[in-house]
Amino acid sequence: MPDLIVKYPDRAPDTFPLGRLRITIGRSARNDVCIPDPFASRVHAEVRREGDVYVLQDLGSANGTLFNGGRLEHPVTLAPGDRVQIGETEIEFRDQSAPAGATMIADAAPSFPEATIALDSGHRTTSGLLEAIEGARTQSSGEMPRPGAAAVSAARDGALARERAVSRENSLSAEHNDLLALISKVSVTLLAPATLDETLRQIASLVFEAVPAERCLIMLRDAEGELKVRVAQLRDQRGEVGEIRVSRSIIEEVVKQGRSVLTSDAQHDPRFASSTVTIQGIRSVLAVPLGVGDKIFGMIYADSPLAEARFSQDHLTVLTTLGSVAAIRVENARLVEEELERQRLGNELQLAREIQQRFQPSSAPTVPGFELQGISFPCYEIGGDYYDFIERPDNHIVIALGDVSGKGTSAALLMSSLHAAMHAQTSARQSLAETISAVNKYLAETIPANRFVTLFCAELDPLTGTVNFINAGHNPPIIAHASGTMEQLAAGGVPLGILPDALYREGRTQLQPGDAMVIYSDGVSETQNQAGEEFGAMRLYEVISRNLDASAAGLRDRIESALTKFAQGTDSVDDLTLVIVKRQAEGVSVAASRG
Repeated sequence: MPDLIVKYPDRAPDTFPLGRLRITIGRSARNDVCIPDPFASRVHAEVRREGDVYVLQDLGSANGTLFNGGRLEHPVTLAPGDRVQIGETEIEFRDQSAPAGATMIADAAPSFPEATIALDSGHRTTSGLLEAIEGARTQSSGEMPRPGAAAVSAARDGALARERAVSRENSLSAEHNDLLALISKVSVTLLAPATLDETLRQIASLVFEAVPAERCLIMLRDAEGELKVRVAQLRDQRGEVGEIRVSRSIIEEVVKQGRSVLTSDAQHDPRFASSTVTIQGIRSVLAVPLGVGDKIFGMIYADSPLAEARFSQDHLTVLTTLGSVAAIRVENARLVEEELERQRLGNELQLAREIQQRFQPSSAPTVPGFELQGISFPCYEIGGDYYDFIERPDNHIVIALGDVSGKGTSAALLMSSLHAAMHAQTSARQSLAETISAVNKYLAETIPANRFVTLFCAELDPLTGTVNFINAGHNPPIIAHASGTMEQLAAGGVPLGILPDALYREGRTQLQPGDAMVIYSDGVSETQNQAGEEFGAMRLYEVISRNLDASAAGLRDRIESALTKFAQGTDSVDDLTLVIVKRQAEGVSVAASRG
């Protein structure tokens, strides 16, 4: 992925990956790349991807941008090694198509968290089995035999005792070896890469090998902490598992208390009197927690209705051991699955942001005698604000700024519908009122009933400076006249998408030389400081009136600077969008203003 290497005059350089369609650069912290350079404008320049190349463009900065030593007058395509100078800060463009050391998480070998296998007191543990085996080995064969018939009898008894001891030793050794073999099989089976669901099915199969259960259930907590069945399986895997109701007392004991449950005769066990266990005719029950450390995130449940398949303490030992080993793999599978899901959502969010940025104008059109600037800062990864410059065949310019109700992905989707409708209707040769009425009807028929769009739309005639406009429930834009007066543009109608047959009334005004029209979303006026006070429209009027002699880009930067100073570090609660149309004073090409 290409990078921007930002080299500061007083500290170590930073690297910024170009992972987005558009990257803004400037002194304001709202930019993707913030450079604390006193000679940089608040919003200075941007780098945007166009196909397979990256384009650098100055955004009307006060002091300009140097590209490879020369002043940047027009957008340029970046090549590896190109250098950009903004004030005293140098930015180098690098393109390393194959970064070293990158690995896919799905290909990485699973790293199991450490866990201690803990069994309830009174249960036979692996170490207990070893102690029993050692005890069997050291048993005495009895007292010294007496001579004669008694000696023969004693010898016979001793031989039988030794035989029984050896038999017990062999039995315990076999049991111990079976347990070790099971643990080994569990480890080998669960070591292979598998999804979480595959891992759980493997565990269920191992349960049937370990204990004489007829049914196995594996339950895990979901994202909300609720215990949900993830695997329900029969021993012979034939037919439907049917409804398995797990007693609440078992869930309480295993998941909340972290203790294993064993009963070999549930029908006569007082713990399960009148519970779902006895109602379903279940005779034997085993349930062990699944967890790592103190974190219990599920359980393994096994039962059997067969009288001859009674569970024992040894079965509990085996299942608890299996659950302890399996829990480590389950937790790893859960973490990997969550990480992959985060990556998937991140990729989708990145794609949505890129699509949304493509809807925004790559640059404002060049209109003789006028300066046009637009900028949008979403408060989340993607936003619901929309602004546009649309050139009509008669050389009129349609200027729009809309705000979709809501935030985030849902608002961005509705914004894309607004963008498509505006472009489709603006291309037709009809009045502004007809255009907005058609857009409103389309949105009312397609978007949810609880959503709407506020929109300000103006049509500028560059030859005369005449502005026809419709305000559909949006914040009234401001025209600051060079004469010192202020004008609000409030004529229009209700927000779009509410009433399909709503009527919209056009207003008309005039931009004289030196006048500026400022269109803004409510993220500007509703910016809050640490005391919860809003910036408001009056502060915005004051900033505009004090800086009316600035260029459109300079006025944009002064407004953004005032908002940042007012907020005092308070996070934005809404998308912030500004569109500025400045009619140049007579005899002035571009009014310079330091941002």
